Amino acid sequence: MNAVDSEHSKNLQSDHWRSFQLYKSLASENHPFHKFGSGNLKTLKEDPESKGVDTREALLDFHGKYYSSNVMRLCVLGTQPVEELRDMVEGLFNDVKDKGIDPPAFPGTPYPPSSLGRRLSVVPVREKRELELTFPLREVQTLYRKKPLKYISHLLGHEGVGSVLAFLRERGWANELSAGESRGCNDWSAFSVSIELTDDGLAEVDNVASVVFAYLNMLRAEGPQRWIHDEESTVADTHFRFLSKREPMDYVCSLAGAMQLYPSAHSVSGPYKMWEYDPAVITECLEYMRPDNVIMGVSAKMYEGKTSLKEEWYGVEYNAEDVAPALLKKWEDVTVDDPNLKIEDKAKLSFPEKNDMIATDFDLRSHPPSFPLDEPRLLDDISTLRLWYKPDNIFSMPKINVMAVLKSSLAYDSPENAVLALLYVDILREHTTSFSYLATMAGLHCSFVNARKGLELHVSGYNHKCDKLVQRIVDAMLELPAKLDDEVFARIKDKTMKQYQNFMVGAVPYQHAFYGADLILEEGKWSVPDKMGALDGLSAQDVREWSGRFLRRFKLEMLIHGNASPAEAKRIADTVLDGLKPSAPFQAHFPQRHTYIHSFDEYNPSDPNSCLENIYQIGRVSLRDNAKLAFLNHLLQEPAFNELRTQEQLGYIVHCSIKTSGDDVKGLLILIMSDSYHPSYLDDRVEAFLDRFRSKLVRQSVDEFNSNVDAVVTNFFEKNKNLGEESSKYWSGINDEKYVFRKYKLIGEEVQSLTREDVLRFYDRYVAQGGRGRSKLSVRVVSKAHKEKMESDGEGKGKDDNEEESATTTIIGEDDVVNFQRSMPLHSLPDGVDVEGMRMKSDDDDDADDAVEGKNSTP
Repeated sequence: MNAVDSEHSKNLQSDHWRSFQLYKSLASENHPFHKFGSGNLKTLKEDPESKGVDTREALLDFHGKYYSSNVMRLCVLGTQPVEELRDMVEGLFNDVKDKGIDPPAFPGTPYPPSSLGRRLSVVPVREKRELELTFPLREVQTLYRKKPLKYISHLLGHEGVGSVLAFLRERGWANELSAGESRGCNDWSAFSVSIELTDDGLAEVDNVASVVFAYLNMLRAEGPQRWIHDEESTVADTHFRFLSKREPMDYVCSLAGAMQLYPSAHSVSGPYKMWEYDPAVITECLEYMRPDNVIMGVSAKMYEGKTSLKEEWYGVEYNAEDVAPALLKKWEDVTVDDPNLKIEDKAKLSFPEKNDMIATDFDLRSHPPSFPLDEPRLLDDISTLRLWYKPDNIFSMPKINVMAVLKSSLAYDSPENAVLALLYVDILREHTTSFSYLATMAGLHCSFVNARKGLELHVSGYNHKCDKLVQRIVDAMLELPAKLDDEVFARIKDKTMKQYQNFMVGAVPYQHAFYGADLILEEGKWSVPDKMGALDGLSAQDVREWSGRFLRRFKLEMLIHGNASPAEAKRIADTVLDGLKPSAPFQAHFPQRHTYIHSFDEYNPSDPNSCLENIYQIGRVSLRDNAKLAFLNHLLQEPAFNELRTQEQLGYIVHCSIKTSGDDVKGLLILIMSDSYHPSYLDDRVEAFLDRFRSKLVRQSVDEFNSNVDAVVTNFFEKNKNLGEESSKYWSGINDEKYVFRKYKLIGEEVQSLTREDVLRFYDRYVAQGGRGRSKLSVRVVSKAHKEKMESDGEGKGKDDNEEESATTTIIGEDDVVNFQRSMPLHSLPDGVDVEGMRMKSDDDDDADDAVEGKNSTP
């Protein structure tokens, strides 16, 4: 019960959980959807005790009634023969009784008429402005062969020319939009349109809703379009045909859930394929999406102090009122030809254009016979380009991954340039939406990331139209400065400022702890206040000038992996270089036997949770020490969770992992987020746990130790499940500029030879109190409640964080971070790597050109 209460406490400041419970509260009190969904000590302990109810007995009664084999579905995945797997299942589950029960049914939607045609004005935790239109409707699970809501969500959620989002962006009313099924049950479902508003959009929120209803009215008036369904069906068939392998745990969970929804024959294909076109069911579902059947939710800080209602479980402050009849009538009648819904004919609402990015060529490329297939090889290495290439010789999929970074110090050498890079990427992402969204719908995805080394571009999916997408991206980068107008810049600048503000106030304490640690560990990392200050004075012209400087001088490093020949890989790289025509351009280390404490107040005073993050820094390590760290982390995870969370109940979130900062500097990380205890006390408990852990490690039997070695080795030797997973490992080796592509296998080989004495010596040096190599950073995020308790009674389960500095302890104040960074010695940069030995032989290029002509058909 304490664990459930702690989890609920974690979610109290989450707008997602708060909104979900608010919408539940509007349901009929007689419907189970109305109930409190999480539970806390009041509902699980205090209220039952006051009524003489034993919660545990009630839980056992519930289990006894509903734990029945006829309503259970089981999926088992293994390498053993099916007969052996079947015997295992029968041995483990044979005692589960078939009680012949029927799951409870609650026909109809949970919302009474009095909850529909209503407007909610909600005060959020985060600085956000959002409109959500929710329509309860019939169940659609039985319509899985037709998927009417997929058709509707495709059109309402479209981002290309003629879409609702394109229109709203043109008016300066919205930044983002999503649409789709938001609730799916046996008896009912719900469809929601969520829109991230601008300040102008919030002021015009009724007109924003008018745009959505105008589009819905157009869909009803024009009727379902067969060609749109056929496009969706074609893409769905292709996606299912070339599904990539998933993590086994995720896959079996997904299949077990699908078995509850689909007949056995369609348990695998049911979530993907669209077998039938049925305009009647599309029309039926559209009929639910009318103004008198909507729940309109508007979330904004502007409602703070102006509300009269409060939700019971999360304390959400809101108002609820009927939408004015005149406004309902306006929404009922509005059309896409309404004079108020036109902008010089630039963004008229319409059906999307036909998708020219759908792949039709799925032939597999032959790789050069002489090409070494174990890791990427250099195709080109000049002053402006380093091109890595590896054909897919494992998965036999018509897919490609293109990973590129445009390296330049202009991406992060000052807070101003870091923000300009972020703005440029966000503006570019929006500018490319007209074609990138079509590509995404067709299974070819692109993304832009502003990184410390430069700007990253990733393209992944079916290879057929990859070169076409890359060419369009390059064209968009070239034309962006001329097409960037002040209104678009102002909207994205405002959005960026809101994101910074939301991180300071809306992120949870453990995220603030990670952030605080990164500021200490990574030399030259700019703080959020630094970036907010830089952002404030920037203009659209600054972005135009920055993009010109950036694109004139950078080095392109690129990996092309998958269904492409060397010649095709070179053409993709040349598309970028020939288009952009660049010229060539050009972390913290802690002393040992020392503890650093960085304590600061939680930015959100309403969040009851504090957080402790301890990092035991190891440094830039060899493969051997990497193996020791990975093995130690594996040994710690289960006992850390069991002792600190389950037994001591210190907090709902207990996390142990390997921390990587800067240029591959490693450390061991232990984190606890708690609504019950001050971080100082949590630190005491972590150190006590680590002391106990060493004793257990000493007593561990040889068989136990070897079993753990096998588990870790299996993880490192695990085969890549899909092309993306393999590409990510190669890109990691390129991005850290070490170019060790078999790192995971090499670390696994080192783990195989570890002894208990190796691990104990490593632990005693870097983790144990008094260890000669121990360098500890303790980041402590203190909630307002815990700080006040500490100040009021001097107790609060722990010593004050205002400890005196000593020869072995340094206190880093919140205002001392930059000076501390500058005073710290740095780890040496990674050694340079001679990549010439990784170059492909020149005659392979000739073989490769010939291989383009030799194609094998996909089975």
